[in-house]
Amino acid sequence: MPQYFYIPPNATTRNYYVCLTPPKALHHIVGRNKYRESTHTSDLRKAKPIGARLIAAKLAEWEGLLATSSPAIPAAKALTSKTVDDICARRLYQWMHIDDLSRYEGQEHTDRDIQGLESLMEVSDQTMRSVIARGKASDEWEDALEVVDAWCTQIEMPVSRNDPLYPQLVRKFAEVELQATSQVRARTRGEPVTTPKQPATLGAPMSAMTNVYREHLQSSRKGKSLTTAVGLWQRFVDYLGDVPVGDIQSNDVYDFLNHGLKDPSIKWSRKYTHGKVKNTIRSVLSLAITKNLRSGPNPVGEVFELPPLSDDEEQERLNPRRPYSDIEITKVFESDWYNPRSTRWKGKMSSDLGARYWTPLICLFHGNRIREVMQLVASDFTRTNGLDCMTIQAAIAGVQPQLLAAGISRSLKNLSTKRQVPLHPQLIALGFLEFLNKRRDEDGLHALLFPSCVPTSGGKTPILGRAYEQAYLRFVNEHVGHGLGNHGYRHQLEDRIRDAQTPGNQWPAGLGQQYTGRKNTRVQDKPHVAATGSESDYGKGYKPEMILLYVKTLDFSGIKLPPSYAEWLMNAP
Repeated sequence: MPQYFYIPPNATTRNYYVCLTPPKALHHIVGRNKYRESTHTSDLRKAKPIGARLIAAKLAEWEGLLATSSPAIPAAKALTSKTVDDICARRLYQWMHIDDLSRYEGQEHTDRDIQGLESLMEVSDQTMRSVIARGKASDEWEDALEVVDAWCTQIEMPVSRNDPLYPQLVRKFAEVELQATSQVRARTRGEPVTTPKQPATLGAPMSAMTNVYREHLQSSRKGKSLTTAVGLWQRFVDYLGDVPVGDIQSNDVYDFLNHGLKDPSIKWSRKYTHGKVKNTIRSVLSLAITKNLRSGPNPVGEVFELPPLSDDEEQERLNPRRPYSDIEITKVFESDWYNPRSTRWKGKMSSDLGARYWTPLICLFHGNRIREVMQLVASDFTRTNGLDCMTIQAAIAGVQPQLLAAGISRSLKNLSTKRQVPLHPQLIALGFLEFLNKRRDEDGLHALLFPSCVPTSGGKTPILGRAYEQAYLRFVNEHVGHGLGNHGYRHQLEDRIRDAQTPGNQWPAGLGQQYTGRKNTRVQDKPHVAATGSESDYGKGYKPEMILLYVKTLDFSGIKLPPSYAEWLMNAP
């Protein structure tokens, strides 16, 4: 139940609210806006029973609406040659099947019945012959469209008149109508006419694979990696129009990859398109085959030639993450990001000054991945053997339920990410310990370091710190330098570790990896490291006291740091 609870990030109240998203089937009645209601208490233990009653009442209300409301109009389906054939085959079968029921299973046809049937067929003949002969210029064109649309809706395949294949559907539909009336007349004349076999039902649509694929990945991928993979598949669904997953052909895959390379609003790189995008589609379709939602070979394997992109265009689109220079880091510290009075920031970034001040500094001196910083809680910082230390971890023994109840779901990229390192002396000098104690006083021993990191309740893919990450990325790329981001701090620290290597004073093998949470030595680092082996797989690694001796040799002298946190806050409004 705590997943439905939240505290408004920018409100003066600390009372808990409940938040529910209305069912999609009711959006045409109650809208898309979430239901939010205060429990009028800041004590979660008291809020839970109050919130449970509010939630139960709202769910009961929505359930009643679902039972009495008419369904929303389903979205139009994109047409393919196969769906056009299927729609028309169903129409021919329907004509002949109804005629079978009337002739052989109902009352016998009277002369009046035959005359009525003949009149119906005459009207249908006239309309469809005119459509075939004159197309849109026909006086019967609009009447034919009404018949086509009504039939598509009846078989739960609503289509759009703006679909590129819609005229093809109308023309083929008209031909089938003439074929049907001709065959029914032949029966009336006593000629044998066989009713066609009932068409097989259309297979599962592409969208049916979205949740299947997400569930398949959840055990191995988290956060951005998961959402990116699912998002790529959803792009493919949107491009083809949610056709049956069994209808996808190699040409569809090729066209989509080419679309991503050539569309000005997308402009993927060749490497990304030929690799990540193609492999994602291959993976989903392989899963569809495994789940018996598609038969035959994987069409991605039949894309023998990939859409090209020139080397110049490829180089233009590559956007490698690069390290900050000392000048660029100083520019960040002198920018609006470090101006507590700036009116540029809205929402969470306007109020959580601690996140804006400390996150770039922690990343600068420790090289953390941004998600590692966003999920830090006060109890991740301890004093060990007289040394202030930071532990990067997902679970904390005995307090995990409290974190989950507060909406703090933490994870690690890999096993090497978990580590304990000494808190950099420069952070202590800038007042980090005072900030840490203040957070403990405000929200307890396990307080989230930066409250703005808690995702907004009810989001589709809640991720700790997304508000910070996106705001910072947009800002530095626009005002500091292109190709920069949170990861640039990690790159610059790796450069400083390399620069610190001197003959006879090289860092011990594995110490740099432990400090920054890497698993292996990078190729460009190997000449600077005496030896690499399996030492990271055994024992507890280097003690913080040992790590600190080497960390102190890193040179940050080219950077002009901001004033201490206490002094900086004095300029806050």
